[in-house]
Amino acid sequence: MNAAMFTGKVVSDVKVINTKHGYPFCYIALDVNGKIQNLLITGRKAFKFVYEVENGTGLTVDCIINDRKQLFIQEYKIDSQPTLLGQLWDYKGRRLPFKKTMF
Repeated sequence: MNAAMFTGKVVSDVKVINTKHGYPFCYIALDVNGKIQNLLITGRKAFKFVYEVENGTGLTVDCIINDRKQLFIQEYKIDSQPTLLGQLWDYKGRRLPFKKTMF
C-alpha cells in the first residue's frame, strides 16, 4: 500500500455516508495548496473526527491509498480551528420553545 501525508484546510462539511454496520463512514474535502483532495475516514476514529472537525479546520493527515485510488485517513492532527468571531457578532439568537407550565 502507498501512503501520503497532507496539510491543508477542510473546505466541506464532514459528510457521514453510511452507518449501516454501527461505525460511521465519513467524507471530507481538504484544500492542499489549491488542489482539492477527497478523503475518507472509517471505524472508531470517525466518531471523534465527526465532532472535532468542521469546515475551515486546519488539518494534517496521514493517509493510505487503496487499489481504487481512494485516500483513507489513518491519523490526523488538528492544526487550527476556524474562527467564529463573525458568527458571534452577527448572532440573531435561537428561538426558544414555548414555556411549559406545571399548572
